[in-house]
Amino acid sequence: MNNERLLHSVKTAIAVAIGFSLTRIVSFAYAQWIIISILVVMCAQIYVGGALQKGYLRFLGTLCGCCIAIVVIELFHSSVLSVFLALIIGSSIFSYIAVSGKETLSYLGTMGAVTLALILLGKSDSSLNYAASRFLEISIGILIATVVSQFVFPIHAKKQLRKNQTETLTQLREFYNKTLVMGLAEVQTVDHHDLDEEIVKLLLKQRQLAKDSGREPLGTAFDVDHFEQSLFCERQILRAINFMHLAQDKLRSATLSEKMNFLLKTFHGEVLTALDAMAKSTPEKTKSFKLPSLDAIQHLRADSKEMLVLQPILYLDALIFNAEIIVENIALLAKLYIE
Repeated sequence: MNNERLLHSVKTAIAVAIGFSLTRIVSFAYAQWIIISILVVMCAQIYVGGALQKGYLRFLGTLCGCCIAIVVIELFHSSVLSVFLALIIGSSIFSYIAVSGKETLSYLGTMGAVTLALILLGKSDSSLNYAASRFLEISIGILIATVVSQFVFPIHAKKQLRKNQTETLTQLREFYNKTLVMGLAEVQTVDHHDLDEEIVKLLLKQRQLAKDSGREPLGTAFDVDHFEQSLFCERQILRAINFMHLAQDKLRSATLSEKMNFLLKTFHGEVLTALDAMAKSTPEKTKSFKLPSLDAIQHLRADSKEMLVLQPILYLDALIFNAEIIVENIALLAKLYIE
C-alpha cells in the first residue's frame, strides 16, 4: 500500500501541474477552481473507480447547483427575496438528497448546495457569466483528474481487492489459531478481540474496493456475484470460528479424554494448513488444494458417550456443526478461486 500511496501522490502532483500549466496558457476568470477540483477528486481517491465516481458526482452536483442559480439570476435578477428563497429551498432539497443514506448521493447533494450558495452570494459576481465560468472550470478540473487517474500509472481496485482477500484469510488463520488451537490450553490467556475487529474492518474494506472495481471502465469486467460469494464465505468462516470458540470454551470445563483432545488438535491443524494454503494460493495452485478432513472431528461424537450430561453434548454438537461450516466454505472459496 505504501508504494501505491507514493504513486498516487505523484499522480496527483502531475494532474495539478497540468492544471496549473493550463491556467497559465488560457486566461480563466476563476482559474483556482481547476486546481481545487483536481485536488478534491484525486486527493482521497487512490483507485481509478473511486476517482471516476467522485468526478462524476462533483460534475453532476455542480451542474444542478449552476442550473438553479442561473434560473434565479436570469428570471429574478438576483433580488434579495429570490436569493433568500432559492437558498432556503435549494439547501433543503440538496440536504435531503445528501442524507438519503446512499453514498453516491451524499456528495452530489453537498456539491449542489455549495455551488448554489457560492454563485448566489457572490455579490457583484452573481451573474450568468460567473455561473458559466464556475461550471466550465470545475468541469475542466474534473476532466484532468479523471484522465490522469485512468491513464497515468492507473491504480486498480481489483488488484488491491485480491491482496485484501489474501490478508483476510491470513488474519482468519491467525484468529483460528488464537481462539481454538491456543484455546485448548487449560487457561485462556490470548486476547483475540482486536483481531476479530481487524477482520471485520478488512471485510468492510473489501466491499468498498468491490464498488471501486465495478466503476473501472477498462479491463476485465468485475464479477459482482463472484465477489459476493467469496465475501459470504469469509464471513461464514469468521462466524463459525467464533461459535466454535464459544462451544470449545464451554467444553473445556467438561472432562475430555486424551483422544478427544488429539482429534480436536488434528482437525485444527488441518484447518490452519488449509487457510494458510488458501492465502498463498493462485488459481493454478488451488486446483491441487487439499481440504481439511472432517473425519477427526466427527469421531468426537462417537467418543462422547462418557459425557452423560446433556449440556456438554449440545456444545459438542455445536462445535462439530460449525466445523462443518468452516470446511464447506473453505471448499467453496477454493472453487471460486479456480473460476
